[in-house]
Amino acid sequence: MLKYERKEIADLGIDESVKRLTPEKITKTINNVLKGTGARLKAYLDTCIHCGLCAEACHYYLSHGKNPTYSPVAKVKLTLWEMVKNKGNVSPDFIAQCSRIAYTECNRCRRCSLYCPYGIDIWYLIALVRRICLLLKVVPQYEMDTNYSHAATLNMMWLKQDDWIDTVQWQEEEVRMEYKTARIPFDKEGAEVMYTPIAPEPKFKPQLLAATAKIMHAAGVDWTMPSFDGWDNSDISMHVADFETMSRVERKHFEAAFKLKVKRIVMCE
Repeated sequence: MLKYERKEIADLGIDESVKRLTPEKITKTINNVLKGTGARLKAYLDTCIHCGLCAEACHYYLSHGKNPTYSPVAKVKLTLWEMVKNKGNVSPDFIAQCSRIAYTECNRCRRCSLYCPYGIDIWYLIALVRRICLLLKVVPQYEMDTNYSHAATLNMMWLKQDDWIDTVQWQEEEVRMEYKTARIPFDKEGAEVMYTPIAPEPKFKPQLLAATAKIMHAAGVDWTMPSFDGWDNSDISMHVADFETMSRVERKHFEAAFKLKVKRIVMCE
């Protein structure tokens, strides 16, 4: 096994959660996740020849002095390969290591897969590690807190509906000081476009909503925004591999579009 040397940053979501794990729970969780992968996992693990071509695609590898343990193939070897090889019999400390690698040393860009001569989807392999860590509740605290916000409020910033509405109306007033006929229309049924931001915009940078309104006004776009749940297009639940909450968030997003009978959804960055 590769020697794993990192400067670790304390994180309650990881450091405290692993203390509650038992060997039995770890093994059962890993094997339950892996048994649902079918032939795909075996094909990827058997096909990889450890050529290292994926390394040059990874900005974590490049920004850490080309330390080989940051290469995509090494990150899989340090996590999933060990789980498979040991049939789920790994320690709590190992799970903590997996969580740090899967959540803080890979940002799901899939660039490495484009460099792989066999087209192995390395992100899929890391996603399995995330799913296991999520089910064991060993997730960086901020990401888990944000996931809970999605579960409770269907937006990542725990923004209440009245706060959302007030913020949009405030930004409309700001825009109309410059463009008298500009609007940020709520709940316009049959509009061409339903625009949705990410929740940090109304929470921390509401001026971006005003900027969007200026663009829509200048372009003459027939658009609207929902005043109800479904306005946030971010989905941290997907990133932490909480697929159950993810499905609720995504369903609500599309239900908002169906309710307003728009032709398309346009999202921010």
